[in-house]
Amino acid sequence: MSKNCDMIKDLLPLYADDVCSEESRKAVEEHIKECAECKGELEKLRRSVTVSPKNDADVLKRIKRRLRIEKLVVGLISVLAICGALIIGLVYLINSDTSMDMEKYDILNNVSVTEHDNAVWLNIKGSAVGFFRVHPTISDTDGKHLLYDEDFDRNKKNGYGVTLMQRKIDSFAISRQGSPFGVEQKLFDLDEKESMTKVFYYDDKNNKEYILWERGTND
Repeated sequence: MSKNCDMIKDLLPLYADDVCSEESRKAVEEHIKECAECKGELEKLRRSVTVSPKNDADVLKRIKRRLRIEKLVVGLISVLAICGALIIGLVYLINSDTSMDMEKYDILNNVSVTEHDNAVWLNIKGSAVGFFRVHPTISDTDGKHLLYDEDFDRNKKNGYGVTLMQRKIDSFAISRQGSPFGVEQKLFDLDEKESMTKVFYYDDKNNKEYILWERGTND
């Protein structure tokens, strides 16, 4: 192999891609007229860059199939994410509560306190019976409330308060059917809670008390 062949073979890739200079192109063309070996190398290069229509179609099919798979995976992940968010939201609504609406559940007409058997009892009826739990609080003589006011003074406690709570998911109900069966819960024994001079319903949204019972009166 001559040095001239070595130089031409270095130029063949550029010639095959048509990116060589005019001078180089002429040199390659003149050389391959006389050199069968270099001419064969050029033909190999040209065949290697030729793509048949069938191979081209196969490549497009593989690309489309991959795109469909990726789209399906993204869609599935999105659906799972939405379902997960809905489940978390539902669990939150079921396991957390909020105070019952005073007007919607007619709290002041459906909640009362009675005194019997040397104890004070909370009575709940009507639509208010749909409560989830009774949240208690204690007031002091300065009007502060335990669990609500940081400056509540235990040494001045004088009242027992209650707030009816419902699950957050129940608060979306448009209406609440009244119940013919009332609920009675014992709040405290009179002898054990001598400092409690009143029982009140506490509207925690407006920080307002509604007196239900005062010591010395017998309902």
